[in-house]
Amino acid sequence: MITLYDFGKKNNGHSDGISARCLLFPALAGVLLIAALLVGCGKKDKATVNNDIQGTSVQVQAEEMPSQAEETPGEAEKIPVYVNEKVVLEAGEELTPEKIVDGSLEKVSFVTDISLIETSRPGYYDIEVLVDGERFKVSLTVQDTVAPKAVAKEVETELGVVPEAVDCVTDIEDVTDVTISYEQEPDVSDEGRSTGIVKLVDSSGNSTLLDVPFNVIYYDRIAPVIEGTKNLEIIVGDSVSYKSGVSVTDNWDENPSLEIDNSAVDINKAGKYSVIYTATDASGNSSSVTVTVTVKEKPQTNIGTDVVYAMAQDILDDITDDSMDSMQVGYAIYYWCRHNIKYTGYSDKSSWTKGAYDAFKNRCGDCFTYYSAAKALFDVAGIENTMIYRSDTTRGQHFWNLINLGDGWYHVDTSPRNGPGDDFFMVTDAEILAYSETHNNTHIFDPTLFPERATKSVQDQINYRSSKLVR
Repeated sequence: MITLYDFGKKNNGHSDGISARCLLFPALAGVLLIAALLVGCGKKDKATVNNDIQGTSVQVQAEEMPSQAEETPGEAEKIPVYVNEKVVLEAGEELTPEKIVDGSLEKVSFVTDISLIETSRPGYYDIEVLVDGERFKVSLTVQDTVAPKAVAKEVETELGVVPEAVDCVTDIEDVTDVTISYEQEPDVSDEGRSTGIVKLVDSSGNSTLLDVPFNVIYYDRIAPVIEGTKNLEIIVGDSVSYKSGVSVTDNWDENPSLEIDNSAVDINKAGKYSVIYTATDASGNSSSVTVTVTVKEKPQTNIGTDVVYAMAQDILDDITDDSMDSMQVGYAIYYWCRHNIKYTGYSDKSSWTKGAYDAFKNRCGDCFTYYSAAKALFDVAGIENTMIYRSDTTRGQHFWNLINLGDGWYHVDTSPRNGPGDDFFMVTDAEILAYSETHNNTHIFDPTLFPERATKSVQDQINYRSSKLVR
């Protein structure tokens, strides 16, 4: 309250001035308001506030705020800028200012040359940025937490062969190098469908497992084997049994084909000719063997096969009948040769036909004579046969027969010998070699030169004393 006095007239001993009480509330209120504004609007200094956002230290830059008295018309309030002191990127992610600074980017620039930072691979980097003229240090971590991606192939593989794991996947995606291996190999021991598990691991240890389907099939790459081929000698005009003693085996195909190209041979003209044996299996694998056929001029004493076969047929008609099976016919031939030809120790070996002729006509000769007579009789009887001979000739030559009745090749030696154990009708290698070892290698031979022999003994079916087969 302010009291104002008037210094004019006095009344009854008092001052003549007029005493007045003036209530100046509006003016006083204005003064108080101004004082309050002056106290509350002082200047604020710059302040730094550290916040922790998901483990990353964030530096907050607050700008100086002008008072109402200092604010100029049209001037906008400055927006705070936040600098992330710790930045984490996934490998392959681009480093941009937005990853480091939140807020206005108008006055943000990199001090560090970020083009030198390889963000495609894990690593640690120190970076400096300039924000409104002030430098800030930032720690950058590039991490790889993403597992590799790939597409499993459907793999066709050969029986018994496990493909390389890297060949089982395609379209591999990862920012680092990827190692590919089997977590579980497929079972390729049998044909059919199988499954394997392939593992992809990147340089950071992230891994992916893929199920890979396999189709296991058999690829046959092995050619058939031709056995029993040998160089042949004939007399002009003679026929040639090219397949005699020749066999073909294959690891997969039970019935490989055999083609014999004898187109170059002229049996009516003396000379040497090549014959090509070619075996092919169902998979298309093939092998070939070439032999030489020597056609000789007819000697003055030459005997034709027609003559020999006619003589052999007469004998065969006498010792066999239609009720006999092939083993009985074979044994009848063995018995006739052994007991109807006399061993003299000498023969004309110019041709097997001459040897057979001498056997049938003169009923004498040596082992070549016995072999030749048996061959002629086996040929006429339709029994597959071939010659076999001793490989050790230091004690002279020895010839005998191999026959095949459908169950494999067996030894047949019709030459007579003294002593027990000298009967050799359809004996195995083991049986004839057991005799040979105790009798000065009488029947030692090179097994690679002849068709593979049977190993099953049939001697329990033969009674040599009674000259009969036991069934």
